[in-house]
Amino acid sequence: MFTRQPEYPSLAMDEVAAVLRGTDHRHLEPIDFGKGVSSFNPFDHVQVDLSRAHLQAHVGYGDINGLNSLRRAIARYYQETLDYDLSPERVCITDGASGALTIAMAMLLEAGDELVLPESCYPAYRVLARIFNARVRLAPVTEAGRIDVERLPARLSRHSRALLINSPGNPHGTYSDADALDALAGLGVPAVFDEVYQPLPLGKEIIPSAIHHTDRHMIVGSLSKSLSIPGFRIGYLIVPKERTQLMTNVKAVLNMCTSLPSQILAEKLLRHWDELVGRHQQMLQGNWITFEQTAAHFGLRLRSHPQAGFFALVDVSEANLNGMQVSHELARFHALGSTPGVDFQNHDNSFLRLNFACHPHQIKLGLARLANYLQCDERLPLLRGIPPAEKQVEQKRKFYLS
Repeated sequence: MFTRQPEYPSLAMDEVAAVLRGTDHRHLEPIDFGKGVSSFNPFDHVQVDLSRAHLQAHVGYGDINGLNSLRRAIARYYQETLDYDLSPERVCITDGASGALTIAMAMLLEAGDELVLPESCYPAYRVLARIFNARVRLAPVTEAGRIDVERLPARLSRHSRALLINSPGNPHGTYSDADALDALAGLGVPAVFDEVYQPLPLGKEIIPSAIHHTDRHMIVGSLSKSLSIPGFRIGYLIVPKERTQLMTNVKAVLNMCTSLPSQILAEKLLRHWDELVGRHQQMLQGNWITFEQTAAHFGLRLRSHPQAGFFALVDVSEANLNGMQVSHELARFHALGSTPGVDFQNHDNSFLRLNFACHPHQIKLGLARLANYLQCDERLPLLRGIPPAEKQVEQKRKFYLS
């Protein structure tokens, strides 16, 4: 019998997703803006095969830190794109970015230590702190959602053992510039820079990376995001040279090695990096324009203007409900999935994070449903025939979805 069971409450996004899956929406097409996945499929553009010979050769354990050829390919990316000479020995292939974050936290935290996080951030960070019995110290963010570099030093304490920075960030999609990254690296606290959206800008600029500071700090990356292969679970961790043995020791205990077939396929896709990431960027940039224009058309108020990634924040304060209630009602009565703000921060839950990395048809129809929900007097239509809000959607869609 378990005498003590640590509590790990489910995330709001997972609760809403369960409602969306578990409801019979009859005539309505379910649209899920809640998951952090992209509809881009690299195999629509390149032919990649995994032969029987490949499978036969990789049924045992592989290198703890990953295929050397894949680690070399990642090192080449940093050399060619960001002019940084990275030794492959400093790279560990992980089970997605989550695996990389877990290793990094294990390398830095002990019970009672403080993990410093932006006060608005990806919710898994707080869960990781709890797993390692660390305390969370929240750092202020700017109006755009970036960590406030000027006010941060006053929030640090003698117990601060790690700083976790997401740039570009989730949920805001904004990034810290090179000067801010320099300042963060110079605070005297080991930093983990989560850069999973760094290769996916929504403009023409190259988003700064903290790679030049990895003589003292760590970087988390993800091929799952940039190449849109989340099911393969391929992330990576870059550590200082003197920390490679500790990284290897932790990885060996966690899972010995990351899936070899996934690594092989990821390496094959990396050979087409420029084409695939370019196409993915082009899709996301077009989708963001569609999302922004559609939101304006339906009178929705945006809380963010992302510079990278998949997400936008929409204000739902006019519903006079918190974001969690709004998300539940949208999932149950309008077949619309979303992520409420409570997952990311405690001080304001009157917004939804919506993923625009989907089909443009879904962007237009989904935002029409949200607008009609917010603007409709009868906020909880029953699933009998076409709900009142959906009647309004149908009237608009002939014009707007053409």
